Formats: sequence, structure tokens, C-alpha cells
Amino acid sequence: MYDSTHRGFNPIEVTKIVEHNITSVTADDEIIRKYYRFRPSRFYKGSATADTTGCNLRCVYCWSWKANTKMLGDPYTPSEVASKLIKIASDYGYSVIRISGGEPTIAFNHVIQVVKRLNEFLLQRNAMFILETNGILIGYSKEFAEILSKYRNVAVRISIKGCSEEMFQKITGADATFFNLQLNALRNLLDYGIKVWPAITISFCDKEGLARLLTRLAEIDRDIIEKIEFEYFKAYPSAMKRLCRNGLIPWISVDVDGGKVIKGDEFRELCRRVFEKENH
Repeated sequence: MYDSTHRGFNPIEVTKIVEHNITSVTADDEIIRKYYRFRPSRFYKGSATADTTGCNLRCVYCWSWKANTKMLGDPYTPSEVASKLIKIASDYGYSVIRISGGEPTIAFNHVIQVVKRLNEFLLQRNAMFILETNGILIGYSKEFAEILSKYRNVAVRISIKGCSEEMFQKITGADATFFNLQLNALRNLLDYGIKVWPAITISFCDKEGLARLLTRLAEIDRDIIEKIEFEYFKAYPSAMKRLCRNGLIPWISVDVDGGKVIKGDEFRELCRRVFEKENH
């Protein structure tokens, strides 16, 4: 049960601060945004990927924690971003282009300017642009979904943080009341006919919490249940240390080095070793 006496931060307010630090505007009204890398990736059977800097959540298990919290990276115009992504897609023969990393919907107009510059390439190649997001801002502003709906070859993947309001706050640091914006994002995108699916990291969900979340998702759209991506926490050393320090123990995770499955008690033992090492 959510305890309203312990409030988290407001991600909408954090968005404003982050946006101020990672963006600027050219004389031609192009919005420049920071990215920390561009890369080919194996996801979606191969995709050209741009990793943004800056997020409005502070997920304990974030794999790009350093880049987001320290706002690392270099500024790029929408034209530069589109050019880099098109080159990667062309060089590797990919039919998927995506923006990921931090939270891409911060500086939303920048994303739209990128999509505009990608649009001809997407249509010619019958390629897909995938926006990977936590959904907070799309859930907050339905206008974002409306604008995205103007582009045919666009899809959205929403990473739902936790299976409940309480776990959302533990994972992200944001107040539990903002959990529902992730679900609102699904509704908004579906209302505008945009291809969308949720991803859930089930490592931090108990059976009851997962069952309740699946019920809520089915109430939004019955077909969406079949599209869910179920993920496990990948135990990157830095992320694992943050979990240990915050007392957040996944019931199941995967060792990124050996591919070994780590269960709850084993993870607690790993945490104990981490603390021992730090104290010596």
C-alpha cells in the first residue's frame, strides 16, 4: 500500500530542469539535444540506435545511470541525429531506427524534428522508427500522442517501472502518484492509433502486483497483453551496487558476464559481499 507520508519527487518538474541543461535552440529554431552515443544494436533483429542524455526518473537499476545523472554527451541538431542514424541503418541493412538511452520525450519537439528528417528514409525503406520511453510525458500530455500520430512508420515502447505505485516510487524515486501516467500514455497512444506495447521488468514484481497490473492493462486494451515484453534485471556491477545500497532485491536477475540466473537469496549474498568489500 502506498504511504502518502513519504513523497517522491515530481518528474514533470524534473523534466523542466533537465531540458534546460541538455538543450539549446539554433537561429533556425532547430532544437539541439545532448546524446552520448550512436550505435548499431542487436535489438529488433538489428537497429540503428541513438542514446540520449538526461531523464526525468532516477531508476535504481538504470544501465545508463552515469550518462543521465551527470548529463554526459555532446549536443546534436536533429539533422545531425537523423544523418547518423540513417548512415548506421544503411551500413548495416537495418529496417529499425530507435531513440533510447535516457528519456527521449524530454525536449519532445527535438524528437519530432528528428522524425521529420527520417520520414523519407523510413517510407522508402518501409522502415520503422521506435521511440523508447517511460511514458510519463506522453501520459501527461495527450498532445504528444496526437503529434506522433501524423507519422506513419512510428511505434512506441513504454517501459513500465514496477507493477504498483509503491514499487514505482522505490525504483524511480518519483512520487507514486505518477505511476498512472505510464498507463495513461498507453491509452493516449492507442486512442490515436499508434502502434504501442509495454515492457515490464518483472524482477521487482510479486505475483499479486503483476496480476493487478495485467488486469489494469487488459482494461485499457485486451490485445495489449499479448504484446507485453517481460524483462529481467541485468546485474551490471554498478546497477547491482545501487540496488544493494537501496535494499531493493530482485527475486530473479541475470548475471551479464556469465549469463547465470541469480535468485533473491543469492542476490542478498552478493550484496553482503559488496558491503564487506567496501568496508575493507
